[in-house]
Amino acid sequence: MASLWARFLAAGALVVVVQWFLPYGLLGDSIIVAAGAAGVVAMVVGVRRYRPARPLPWYLMAAGVAFWATGDGLWTVFDHVLGIDPFPSGADVAYLVAYPLFGVGLHLLARGKGRATDRSALLDALIVAVSVGLVLWVVFIAPTWTDAEGSTLGRFVGVAYPIGDLVLVTQLAHLTAARTSRTPALRLLGVGFVVIFVADLLFQAAAYVPVLDENIGWLDPLWMLAYLFWGAAALHPSLRATGEHERGPQHTLTPRRVAYLALAVAVLPGLVLVERSMGLREHNTEVTFASLPLIALVIARMLGMVRRMQEQADRLAHLADTDFLTGLENARRLSSRVDALIRPAAGGSPQSVALLLVAVERFTEINDTLGLRTGDQLLRAVGARLTTAVDADGVVARLGGESFGILLPGVASGQRAAERAAEVRAAFEEPFHLPELTVTVDVAVGIALAPGDAGTAADLLQRADVALSAARERRDLVASYAEQMHSGGPLTPVLMSELLAALEQDHVVVHFQPQVELRSGRVLGVEALVRWEHPVHGMLGPLAFVPAAERTGLIRQLTLHVLDRSLAQAAAWRADGRTISVSVNLSVRNLLDPHFVEDVRAALERHRIPARQLELEVTETMAMLDPHRSVEVLGALDALGVTLSVDDYGTGYSSLAYLQRLPLQRLKIDRSFVAGVVTDDASAAIVRSTIELARHLGLSVVAEGVEDDETMLALLGMRCFAAQGFGLGRPVPADRIPAMIDEIEGRVAGVVGARVPVQRGA
Repeated sequence: MASLWARFLAAGALVVVVQWFLPYGLLGDSIIVAAGAAGVVAMVVGVRRYRPARPLPWYLMAAGVAFWATGDGLWTVFDHVLGIDPFPSGADVAYLVAYPLFGVGLHLLARGKGRATDRSALLDALIVAVSVGLVLWVVFIAPTWTDAEGSTLGRFVGVAYPIGDLVLVTQLAHLTAARTSRTPALRLLGVGFVVIFVADLLFQAAAYVPVLDENIGWLDPLWMLAYLFWGAAALHPSLRATGEHERGPQHTLTPRRVAYLALAVAVLPGLVLVERSMGLREHNTEVTFASLPLIALVIARMLGMVRRMQEQADRLAHLADTDFLTGLENARRLSSRVDALIRPAAGGSPQSVALLLVAVERFTEINDTLGLRTGDQLLRAVGARLTTAVDADGVVARLGGESFGILLPGVASGQRAAERAAEVRAAFEEPFHLPELTVTVDVAVGIALAPGDAGTAADLLQRADVALSAARERRDLVASYAEQMHSGGPLTPVLMSELLAALEQDHVVVHFQPQVELRSGRVLGVEALVRWEHPVHGMLGPLAFVPAAERTGLIRQLTLHVLDRSLAQAAAWRADGRTISVSVNLSVRNLLDPHFVEDVRAALERHRIPARQLELEVTETMAMLDPHRSVEVLGALDALGVTLSVDDYGTGYSSLAYLQRLPLQRLKIDRSFVAGVVTDDASAAIVRSTIELARHLGLSVVAEGVEDDETMLALLGMRCFAAQGFGLGRPVPADRIPAMIDEIEGRVAGVVGARVPVQRGA
């Protein structure tokens, strides 16, 4: 079944055909009036039925159609009832009043819902109208201006119609230039205006073309068709979508629009050139008068364009300095602020500032558990709470992820900065009431001061990040850069940037700590422990740089370096007649590295070391992080023949029942349990039960942290397989290992043979 708008258009077309065959007279003109009234009713019905986002423009255009229908009625009365020439007459007043109503309606429709007024479409339409008006004057009006049969008023009224029509058509063309505005309703509306424009242009030309003047009745169906198209536009279902568009290409100076306006402006000089080249009468006065409004319109158009360009530049600058999620300043803007304070322009005095780097604890867990939407809501709430906590004393910025920065100008002492950090943490004691749930979070705060800790914004951010890393390891979750440096915390990012060069220059070395088989006293292998011989900071232990390498992704290069040096040393010992296994610690990133297994295979082949002489250690937490990937990688390493062990057992949350599903051969009990086997019954019971269970699962046990002979003998009594620790031998460079092995084996054999093992907790 045809829709309402199609039925209306079809019925109207039938009426137009009927009117076409009627003789010129009262009945035919009355049908035109009825068509106009039908168009008004259709527009009002369509607006009330489909309820567009902006009904006012459509009501204004319906009022315009009503005035045109009124003009048709007055024309009919003057012509057929009173016998008065209806042109020009009061009917033209009604016709011309409709143009502002149509123009304002289209202007409001072009604004879209909730958008600011944009006058560019109207200005463009007026520019074109001035140019076309000049052409109409020169071609149609001026040649017959002295004709006694035509009145001056009639000529002005006649030319006003096509100019007004052209303004409306241009407005509608700009409106539908946006892809979001190309609805069938607007297309039907546009067809109606084009039909009116053609009819009015032909009506004006009829005064100078006898054939048109003799058949002026032919124009009546065109005016009727315009009414029908307007009514059909309002009855089309796409009416509800009009006015909802955002600003689009119709409000920008596109190349097509530039060409369009340039052509309109070029009409004035083009007209003068044509008249001069063809020897025609020149209309310099008319061109001059037309140039004045045209210049004013072009200037207004250019000023509007400059204004919009400035607004767009300001908006882009704001976006460049703003975090899209929270609306806070971003890292770029914060860095600019810091540099402006501590490195002012010439003549300015540097200021002391404190930078607090704030990170939401467990945010990744919250994001994974509750979803990204809740995570985003939480970040916005955190940003708002930080802003409230800082108040007007500082600036809050989001630096990325769960990290925020707080800039506190004028804070020069570490004590004051620590007090502000405590205030920030106190602000998170209250839970966050998000739209769908309530969440309680804590934050860690890293503090850095300028100019004391750094002289640039980049360095200050790095120092604050180092302090934040230290804060996350402390109970109070607050740390200052200077304090954590004195306490031997994580290596700074500046030193971290030197790691690759240190690897290439062999400043990163490997020391080895022996592992002793307790029953025989034989040294069965050594554990490789990395050290950094730093030219400035001296010998750095693994805790000084391995965690930082883990965070920065350099752990792969570091692990491969340690693996290569360890296997090279094992090959050297093997060449000297000593078969010593080496044990290398792995990182969780190594298990996630798709190339790691091949890297191990290549290292073994390069140094011609049997796979059984290499032991790779993983922590139980590492193995639990991605069980599927752990099983896959450890299985591939086991297939190579490499010995696999679990390091620091007891510090994680896994069980031997789970670990036995992995291809492991050895288990290393953490030193925190081993240290108490002689003095603490609970520790002794835990170690003994672990050894028993591991043995039944086919795992050999190595006890870490053996500090004295009593602990070693107690472990021997528990049937522990092997041990390592300072009581047996400290980590030393590779060249000291052979002598240390001889000394350990001789001493341990004597201790085991001379003393009876102590068994506590039996």
